[in-house]
Amino acid sequence: MIYDVIIIGAGAAGIFAAANLLSDRKVLILEKNDRPGIKLLMTGSGQCNITNIESIKTFTKRYNNPGVARKVLFSFNNRMLMDYFEGLGLKLIVREDGKVFPQSLKSKDILDVLMREICSSKHQLNCNESVTDIKWQESIGLFSVVTGQRKYTSKKVMVATGGQSYPKSGSDGSFLDILAKIGVKMNSFKPALTSVKVVQYRFKNLSGVAIPSVRLSIERDSKAVVKTKGDLLFTHDSLSGPVILNSSRHIRVDDKMIFDFIPQFDENRLLEEMMHQISSNPRKEIKTIFEDSIILPKRLVESLLDITAIDRRKKASEVSKKNIQRFIGNCKHYEVTVMYKQGFENAMVSAGGVSSEEIDFDNMTWLRNRNMIFIGEVIDIDGETGGYNLQFAFSSAKKAVLGLLFD
Repeated sequence: MIYDVIIIGAGAAGIFAAANLLSDRKVLILEKNDRPGIKLLMTGSGQCNITNIESIKTFTKRYNNPGVARKVLFSFNNRMLMDYFEGLGLKLIVREDGKVFPQSLKSKDILDVLMREICSSKHQLNCNESVTDIKWQESIGLFSVVTGQRKYTSKKVMVATGGQSYPKSGSDGSFLDILAKIGVKMNSFKPALTSVKVVQYRFKNLSGVAIPSVRLSIERDSKAVVKTKGDLLFTHDSLSGPVILNSSRHIRVDDKMIFDFIPQFDENRLLEEMMHQISSNPRKEIKTIFEDSIILPKRLVESLLDITAIDRRKKASEVSKKNIQRFIGNCKHYEVTVMYKQGFENAMVSAGGVSSEEIDFDNMTWLRNRNMIFIGEVIDIDGETGGYNLQFAFSSAKKAVLGLLFD
């Protein structure tokens, strides 16, 4: 049999493409795992944050390559994606932060509706089949796709093999070796959207505590390379949360990270307020003064007092102005040194992949052979946390399918 399209990889992009290909096409999906959508089921801690409702102009700025993202997302944007799933009978919810989820908060519901579409179109899905080779047969204008079990022939090949994050899900980046053999130009994979370990981590007891709207400056050789703002999450051994995850592609070993935990407060005015509170309540414990005056979690206040070497139980009147200034300084300019970024095992997505210079983003085809198509995370496009990477996977898949319709 000669297939019209062989899709390699049954992750988010591959499944979405197959679900949108009409039943008059002979479609084969090859998946090396024993079932489809393993990584999709893990997305958003199993809740599946599919997209975000912000304007598409703002949306495209959330990627490392906004120009490319714009070309892909303007053809199938976030609103269109929501309409698509709701048209299949899947109810969605929008959180206050703009993130969109299935109403059930179960990734399985996203996978189920897509697999239902694939089944209704009678497309063929072969699991436990790992592709070992691809060859373009110029004389007959067809691809030969070889797996550990057999050889297939197809007019088109759609590569949806993902990146290198969460390698246990099957997304291990190994397919790049096969692409390299046929001359596809690629950029090495690197962990993205990952947490960061720092030298002398002082917040083990804050595991699970989050702080909203923290300001972060990342400095290298005494120069700021990133300035950003977002929510910070403390884990038992590292720093995480959107402000870290979204900056992680830029972070290097030995960088300085400087946090302003309370950017809404001016440092001098805060000192004046603290001194006023102390003079008004001299017998109160200093810990209570700070907890009542600064909008921070109590456990963080306690940790910052320890870091500043101020006895929490001391009466306010017994703490010097110099130590008050040092404490406020730690609230406004807390500095840590990057030890290393977490690896692919912990990264939500990976940066790197097939170079954007290789792809015609009008139809997602390879510029050197228009019969090969790239979609999803295998392309060197990565976005911030918040539904942006899944949206790109779905949008690139849809754009590829639309390209096939006009082929």
